Amino acid sequence: MPYPNSLRNRFIITLSIMLVLVMGILVFILHQLMIPNLISEERQSAHVYANALQRGIDQNARSLGDMAYQWASWVSTREFMEGKLPDFPQTHITPAVFADHEADLMLITDINDGVAWVAGRNPVNGRVTSCARPEGPCRWAIEQVRQIQRQLPMADTTPRIGIAPGFALLSTWPVARQDSPLASGKLTLVRFLPGQWQLNPEDSASTLTLSTARQNTESDNGATRADIDATSDDSLLLTLIRESATPGYEVLMTTRLDRRGLRTGIERFNLTMLGALGLLLGIMMLMLWIFRAIVLRPIAELSRYAMALRQSPGEHLESPPPWLQARGDELGIMAREFQTLIKELNDRNAHLKALTNRDALTGLGNRRLLDRQLPRILSLTHRLDRPVALIMIDVDHFKLYNDFYGHPEGDQCLKTIAETLSDIFQRESDLVARIGGEEFVIVLPDFDLDRAMDIARGVCTAMEAQCLPHEPSPTHKYVTISAGVAISSPEHPLPGEVLIKRADEALYQIKKSSRNAVGCASPG
Repeated sequence: MPYPNSLRNRFIITLSIMLVLVMGILVFILHQLMIPNLISEERQSAHVYANALQRGIDQNARSLGDMAYQWASWVSTREFMEGKLPDFPQTHITPAVFADHEADLMLITDINDGVAWVAGRNPVNGRVTSCARPEGPCRWAIEQVRQIQRQLPMADTTPRIGIAPGFALLSTWPVARQDSPLASGKLTLVRFLPGQWQLNPEDSASTLTLSTARQNTESDNGATRADIDATSDDSLLLTLIRESATPGYEVLMTTRLDRRGLRTGIERFNLTMLGALGLLLGIMMLMLWIFRAIVLRPIAELSRYAMALRQSPGEHLESPPPWLQARGDELGIMAREFQTLIKELNDRNAHLKALTNRDALTGLGNRRLLDRQLPRILSLTHRLDRPVALIMIDVDHFKLYNDFYGHPEGDQCLKTIAETLSDIFQRESDLVARIGGEEFVIVLPDFDLDRAMDIARGVCTAMEAQCLPHEPSPTHKYVTISAGVAISSPEHPLPGEVLIKRADEALYQIKKSSRNAVGCASPG
């Protein structure tokens, strides 16, 4: 069974991370590049289609405008308005005029916009009527006539869409001689538009839903605008906005465009992405198999060999497998040099044994070194008739420091204290050791009480000068230390454990009364 942190598992995890990264990159490309590009192309296509619809509307308007221009330009129409051809309506405005639905209503007005003649197809029953006034058989046209009359003073020859009483395409032309600017009246042709207007722009059938809205004061008069909104994942709402014949109103012509192109593009990219992921997964499986054969198997053999060495120290072990030693690569060299590595490991173990007297965090001596060296220092110094001073140091409010800043910062604080002590006490005879969590001991041969107190105060000052912030401390804003001093003199020699206890008691007493201070044990 492979170990959780084995190379095999790490390699699999690495390949999995690569696969996830590739998937993330592909998803990023899809959402940040592909989809915006497809949406941009979709909107460009929608604008092209909107232009095609606009051309279809303009074509219908031009057709009606040309027809109105022809009627208004006829000599017979002008003579009718001048009273020279009274039977003009009966001879020219026949049902055949409205047979192909190019026009549904014709209104001829005089120079005062009064009705001269009205004719058209009744939208209710389909009958064509022709009258001098919108009454009697032509009463059905009275609302259309009134709306047209209201718009005539402002009307020009540009075809417009009327909105009352129903949607209609209007074109008005003056009835006048070509060589005279004076008109004898106006002729208006009307084509009724259904609420669902069928257009066939560029051989593509489309249905425009007509509605009205108050005109935007910022819109360009006469200009047709196109708004495109993505109302759902399946369709776009295309709205053509055009000024109506009624002042203050606009005509909204809406249709829905299928988003098949966008969906197809996304589906195609998803299929490509799945194919790429499948190919990548296959390549990764092949890489895993090759990696296992070339690297993992020989490393596993070396690992088993190393475990056997550790479990049977000093015994004769067989050499690594011959096939592994025969390899000409780095793993073969490793197998052949394994015995040499064992020897180097023994040498290092001897060196590590020497390090057992050192504190792992600070590099100072530890309690084991203190217990072994202190009796020797006391004995040698007292033989020379000189005293030995022992200073015990404790960091003030260190638990609060650890709780507030965390243990990593607490360890760094202890390292700083250790560096400060190492800088101060550099004599070969001095012994500096860390004996507890935040407790340090300095053994100073040939130091009496006064000198020891002075040096202890100097250590406190030096530590305060490090300006290590200690925000939760109730006594000082920086990290401070307290020290207890004890002396073993030739006249009153003390065993090592008693000397340590005296210094500890002095430290305890000074910390009860204050912090960042030095106390001493009474001699004797």
